[in-house]
Amino acid sequence: MGGYNTNNILLINLPIQTYLQKDFSSDTQYNPSLGLISLGTWLELNGYLATVIDLCYHRMPFKEVIHNIEQLQPILIGISVYTENIDLAKLFAEKIKSVYPHVPIVLGGPHPTLVPEDGIESQYVDYIIRKEGESTMLELVEAIETNERLIKLEDIDGLVFKRDGRIIKNKLRKQCTDLDIAPLVKRDLVDISKYKEIINIFTSRGCPGRCIYCSATTLSGATYRVRNIENVFMEIVMMRALLNTKVMKIYIVDDTFTAIPDRVKKFTELMSEYDPDIYWHCESRIDVMSEELLNLMSENKCIAIQYGIESASQEVLNSIRKGINLTKARKIIDYTYKKKIFLCLSFMVGHFCDTKDTMEETYLFIKEMYEKYRAEIALSFNTPFPGTWQHTHKDELGLEITASRYKQYSLLDPIVKTDNFTVNDQREIFYKSSKYLARAVKIESLKREWVK
Repeated sequence: MGGYNTNNILLINLPIQTYLQKDFSSDTQYNPSLGLISLGTWLELNGYLATVIDLCYHRMPFKEVIHNIEQLQPILIGISVYTENIDLAKLFAEKIKSVYPHVPIVLGGPHPTLVPEDGIESQYVDYIIRKEGESTMLELVEAIETNERLIKLEDIDGLVFKRDGRIIKNKLRKQCTDLDIAPLVKRDLVDISKYKEIINIFTSRGCPGRCIYCSATTLSGATYRVRNIENVFMEIVMMRALLNTKVMKIYIVDDTFTAIPDRVKKFTELMSEYDPDIYWHCESRIDVMSEELLNLMSENKCIAIQYGIESASQEVLNSIRKGINLTKARKIIDYTYKKKIFLCLSFMVGHFCDTKDTMEETYLFIKEMYEKYRAEIALSFNTPFPGTWQHTHKDELGLEITASRYKQYSLLDPIVKTDNFTVNDQREIFYKSSKYLARAVKIESLKREWVK
């Protein structure tokens, strides 16, 4: 194998231009990529050595990345990629190949899943893994290590690769339907000493929603799959024992933790019976929330809930298939506040069916929610990510995409316009709303020392 260690795999998470953690915490919180940690755990379970470097938290110069490669001598380098940083990932791969031309590089994550051509057409990218990567990654490593004696590249579902100058796109891999067969993630694959206060955990894959702007269905499939709730609770207890008082809160990163109310009820029963002395927060949908469920959650240390509202126009909500009713939303928001659960509400402007009037309605709703409930408000611009329903149907929806580069797909700068609104119309609503937003966002290019 040319002197390379036959066990080591290096997994890298690149920052995006306007990286924001998906939680309620401050910028000092440490929650490296669960996806890469899960992938590394799966590889180690099968006899390999995985090293995870999350550059969203460990900002190292490129020469330090190269030093890590020199020390590990991996047989494969995997890079997790979003739409915002696909161009950066290809540049990163090029720089690695300039020093280690024979180390294969594989891209995975949301953007390679949605648009694999954007990565595999680069001469510096050897493989693309689409959708969930655990089994595909393992088979790819086995093929590389055995020079395809154990398994041919053509036989690896979910893989895109090049053979004799041709791009070969294998069929997609079937989803894992039993999430409980996966091991609990091995968090010491990263610097476990940096964890403090809030720890992320996932309990499901997929989303039961069918919102036209979201890529969850394309990425994770139309089936909502869940871990056994006792399995989830065991992981929480384990983290509490491992990190002791450093873990005060659990953030459940599922798109909709409350999608199955009976499962949440069972979780609250376990919290009540065993009381691990830990608080938690999650995301939910208005349509699956009830006063009964909120009572149970508030009584069992749920301290915050995020609701995706998206628009204050019922007509817009219906058109984007959000599936919520604003009258019910107001009642649930009010009851959540009365149960002393902290509210985080997220909104978007620039939907294909928006007008200046509907966006003004959204602004007024934001103002009301902040002043009445002191809710944490998140506002972003509708962004048609490749692979989403609205991107595929953008022409018939009348959406004109103004972005010329992928790094503009940040949610934090408007990149669409229609006959009913302009880019500046959206900016005006954002600036009017800015004093109610959770964090000030400065939209500018971030220089990275390791790509200078």
